[in-house]
Amino acid sequence: MSTNTPRKGTNPLGSRATTALAFGCLLATGSIQAAPAEQELADRVRALEQALEGLKAEAEALKESNKPNPHSVKIEERGGRMQLATEDGNFTFRLGGRLLLDTAWYDADESPMGSGSAFRDVRLEASGTMYRDWSYVFQYDFTGDGEGGVKDAKIGYHGFKPAGKELNILLGNQFQPFGLESQQSGKYKLFMELTPPTAMLGAGARRVGIREDLIGSNWRWSFAVAQDPLGSRATDVNRDDAVDVATQFNINPIQEKQHVLSLGVSMRHQSSNDSDAKRLRARPQTDISSFRPIDTGGFISDGFTAVGVHGLYQNGPFELWSEYLRQKHDSINGGAANGEEPVFTGGYVMAGYMLTGEARAYDSKNNVFGATTPAKGLSQGGIGAWQLAAGYSTLDLSDGSIDGGEMDMLILGVNWFPQQRLRFSMEYGNVLKLDGGPFDGDKPSFVQARAQLEF
Repeated sequence: MSTNTPRKGTNPLGSRATTALAFGCLLATGSIQAAPAEQELADRVRALEQALEGLKAEAEALKESNKPNPHSVKIEERGGRMQLATEDGNFTFRLGGRLLLDTAWYDADESPMGSGSAFRDVRLEASGTMYRDWSYVFQYDFTGDGEGGVKDAKIGYHGFKPAGKELNILLGNQFQPFGLESQQSGKYKLFMELTPPTAMLGAGARRVGIREDLIGSNWRWSFAVAQDPLGSRATDVNRDDAVDVATQFNINPIQEKQHVLSLGVSMRHQSSNDSDAKRLRARPQTDISSFRPIDTGGFISDGFTAVGVHGLYQNGPFELWSEYLRQKHDSINGGAANGEEPVFTGGYVMAGYMLTGEARAYDSKNNVFGATTPAKGLSQGGIGAWQLAAGYSTLDLSDGSIDGGEMDMLILGVNWFPQQRLRFSMEYGNVLKLDGGPFDGDKPSFVQARAQLEF
């Protein structure tokens, strides 16, 4: 009689039941392990929903209060240029630049000059504001080399309002506040180049230092302290950077839209701890040729003191500029002029008139011109803005034993602005008189032209 007893090694539940039991255990274990992960994911989703609800509530509150959204960035047009800005106005950024292409033809009298073409300026610029009261500018000109290519490179603070006046503090590489023509941007000068007296006796190159501008309702007082231009290096003669101190006061007895009378006086003193090598020489208001008909030659002096007076009158399409500059050097050390204190002088008068009736944009607070906007540009079917200009200048670099020469010159020009920030210029220049100096009696003349794009 047989009995049904399980055989050794046989599963009493059966293979199918065992498999089902094992699968169930795995599911249970997986569920236990997945539970924390699902909870973490749910918590994250809930946190994101709460953050979105917060942003939505903030946006609704800003909308109801009519306040700008500080997180929103917009593209806006300012004076024919584009910039990025936050809606609350705290931050702005603009990337721009300029391209100036010159060509010149010279009618040399006695000395060779050399006609040709060249890029006068190829510059990129980044500028803007931070936290509303801070500004920054950095420019690099690719026609320069290394540090010599750095132009304006400065930061400014504009939050001080003493007695309700505007006070600007600027730190970096910038022009000294001296003269009228010296303060104008190269893009907006009346002529392609600075007049010889301004080039030699004006503010000179940009210098590293600090500057303040205190601006009232119709006046501005500026003061600055700076050292040598970027790229200057110590030599056996110039062991230390010269300290350059300058101040200027401008007042506008007439300050109306398109009608301005501006008068100003400037003072400047430059000195060093040791004697400096000096040399003053000037081109005849053109840059392609390196010919400099007046030249003091080298001399050694501790520094100089300079003064200047200027006036500017604008009435609609008409503008008139005039300036007188005087630079007296400290006692010369060595050479034929040993012990002398030479004085160099110069001045100019120039005028412009818009044939098409526009008035050039003028910032009366800072006494500088801006971009010209044609009444009807080519893109609107017009002819753009047309301007005639004329100027006379004199520069005397002779005094005592220094015979640098005296140069008088005439310049005539026509400027065409087909659109805002586009300019084409054609000029005729003639050295009327050259007395003394290394090229006594030389009277060259020239015709030059420029194509200018600003963006």
